[in-house]
Amino acid sequence: MRDTTRESARESARDTTLDGPVPDDTLRALRLVPDGARGFDVPWDSAGRDYGLSPDVLRAMLAEGLGRPSGFDHFDLLNVALDLGARSLWTFGPASWAKGLRAPAGTVVRAEVEFVPECAHEPGEGGPCDLRVLLPDGWAACPGGSAVARFELPASWPPPGPGAAELLEEFGRVRFVRLPMTVGLDPDFVGRTGIADCTGGSLRLVREGRRRGLPVRLAQGVILSPPFSVLHYWAEIETDGVWVPHDPLIVGAMLRWGLLDPTGWTALRSTGAILARISGEMGPVGLDAGRPAGVSFATTVTTGTRG
Repeated sequence: MRDTTRESARESARDTTLDGPVPDDTLRALRLVPDGARGFDVPWDSAGRDYGLSPDVLRAMLAEGLGRPSGFDHFDLLNVALDLGARSLWTFGPASWAKGLRAPAGTVVRAEVEFVPECAHEPGEGGPCDLRVLLPDGWAACPGGSAVARFELPASWPPPGPGAAELLEEFGRVRFVRLPMTVGLDPDFVGRTGIADCTGGSLRLVREGRRRGLPVRLAQGVILSPPFSVLHYWAEIETDGVWVPHDPLIVGAMLRWGLLDPTGWTALRSTGAILARISGEMGPVGLDAGRPAGVSFATTVTTGTRG
């Protein structure tokens, strides 16, 4: 059933191929990523088919140094596709995020997330997989191949205090860019460039918040985007005794993409309706015999009243 859903999403995503110029601000941001961090391992045919980009867009990227005759970097393709609004298997998430954030005030978002780990055996290694996943209440074995966690997330959260608001406004000016791990995990790269993904951005926000004496902590979890959520990181700031999730980078990106109403959304507003916390540190959420294992997150979401 999960394979059918993925294939359906892939085929639907390929219905649209985006043409048009790559935005100048996208190019400026991507030029800040060092070439040494790029892979250039996505061939031309896959770049157009899987990311929904036209040959003209790919040629424009090549002319700007964001590609080689042999291929393109996955993150460059993903960022261009997101900023152009291309439909692809890689870019379906933001529309789901926006839908979740439109849940009416006073309601709750209920999510059922099935954690499906993958075997991490080395090539040629025999024997059964020994799979475990990290749920909000700790590690759980997966004798049936998966485990389920359920979340109930308020649609409305307390507003930040003055000090936290100032911090969030500053980070709201950081541009969300999907980055290779070699630079994405570096909080100092955020300070030098003003671009960040969820890893480096959340680490720097937490570090800066603590420097200012604010009660702030890191969160690792999933950002709800049914039918398949993705692993994500954000900051939580204690307000009136409640740990409130905040992700000013995602808010800024969705405003840029036209997915949120700027009259109702700023970097100060919590995105807690779509952020399902698993733990308070970065690390694997799946293990195979003690080795890190990939995990997919099959997700269903409903919205209703409390109780």
